[in-house]
Amino acid sequence: MDNYYIEGEERFGKFTTSFYNVIAWRMLKKLYNFTLNEMDTLNPETILDVGAGPGKLTVMVAKKFPKAKIYAIDPSKYMVETEKNNFKKENIEAVCSLGSSRDIPFDNNFDLIFTSLSFHHWKEREKSLEIILKKLNLKGNLLIIEFLNDYYSSLSPQKKHSLSKHDAELLNFDGYEKTIDTKNNFIALKFKRII
Repeated sequence: MDNYYIEGEERFGKFTTSFYNVIAWRMLKKLYNFTLNEMDTLNPETILDVGAGPGKLTVMVAKKFPKAKIYAIDPSKYMVETEKNNFKKENIEAVCSLGSSRDIPFDNNFDLIFTSLSFHHWKEREKSLEIILKKLNLKGNLLIIEFLNDYYSSLSPQKKHSLSKHDAELLNFDGYEKTIDTKNNFIALKFKRII
């Protein structure tokens, strides 16, 4: 697939990649800590970050699980280049590649797949989830982290870049156990493969 975006999805170029790499991640530290805490009970050997952006959170996850094999994908070539540089700076080995929630360019399955602040961009969410869930190993986990929609007023710009608890409750897939955790203005939607 030459173009990993579909019509209506936000595209990230050089400027927005630089913004996320240099500035935005500093404002997201609480969300990153929430994400890492949601992984506390896990012990994955293989991890995939879908929509990894510049890879700042992916680096933190790699440090949390130093023995795990790390993979990161993003539809922006600028984000993938930045991911590679950020891993190199931290001396962490990872496989970074172009890809999307609809196109995962790896043959193997994973113990943990996570996506942070990416899910709200996906135009074909259920289709994407079906594709991603098939890439989980047995007892593997998919973790979706977003801002909690219910927390924001209708005029807030974060409202459209978020997930409501109600919408999370509507997503169900046979063979997967679902849990929803919320804290402050964050939501974690988890699917565990049980069959």
